[in-house]
Formats: sequence, C-alpha cells, structure tokens
Amino acid sequence: MFLSERPIYFALPLWILLSALCYYDFKTMKLPNSLTLAVLLLGLVYSLFSNQDPLLTGISFLISTCFLLMVSYSYYKLRGYHGLGMGDVKLFAAGSVWLSPYLLPIVLLISSLTAILYFILIMSNKDNAFLNQKIPYGPFLAIAIWLTWLSGDEILYYLQ
Repeated sequence: MFLSERPIYFALPLWILLSALCYYDFKTMKLPNSLTLAVLLLGLVYSLFSNQDPLLTGISFLISTCFLLMVSYSYYKLRGYHGLGMGDVKLFAAGSVWLSPYLLPIVLLISSLTAILYFILIMSNKDNAFLNQKIPYGPFLAIAIWLTWLSGDEILYYLQ
C-alpha cells in the first residue's frame, strides 16, 4: 500500500533531503556530497530498522553504482564529454539502499520518463534561450527514488 508501510520518521527526512537535492541541482547543476551522504546514511539506518536484508542492500548499492558508472563512461567515450555527473551516480547509489535491487530499473524508468517530459515541455517553449540549456538529472532521480520507495514492491504488480 502506498506509504502505509513507510514510517513518517523516515519518510519526512528522506523527502526533505531529496527536495534539497532537487533544489541545489536545478540551481547549480551539482549535487552536494553532504546531502547525498545523508541520504545514504539515513537509508542504511532505515534498512536496519525495516528488517531489509543486508545482502540485498549491498547488492542494490553495487548494482546501482556500477551500472551508472558504466553508462557515464560509455557516454563519455561515445560523445567526448560527460553527460552524467558523478553526483547523479552517487545519488542513485544512495537511493538504492532504500530499495530492493528489483526496483532499481523502475527508478531509472521513472527518472528517465520525467526527464524526457521536462525536456519536451522546455522544447515547447518558443524561446530559443532554452535550446542549449543543460538539464540536471538529479531532480528526476530524486523524484523516482521517492515515488518508488513510497510504492514499494507493489509498483511491480502494477507493471506486470
């Protein structure tokens, strides 16, 4: 059930941290390490209190980190410049400790779709000033982490 099994004493700090990360990334195109580390540490505490399997938490962390590092490296090799910052990789890794490894593709799907929607909305603006604007990926990752964590494993049933 959506949010019903999520304790407010974890939900509220996570929401505050992810909101702050969204704000900073939109303003500066950077994700502060201190906030990302706070998401990671709070997620580790949550995984202990929620009886989440420590092995699955570790697997989620490793999968998320390795996958986005590979994407970032591949993009750099193909295009010659970085399209995905290390802050995005760290945020995905920090967010992954809140989730099971099975939910990581859902986070990437939601974050990618919301980023594409944002891009389409920007492109629909007739002002040419937006055409060369860089788009931060961190806010979309934060939204996806939040929504996926709130819905939990139930989101997998809706996507079948």
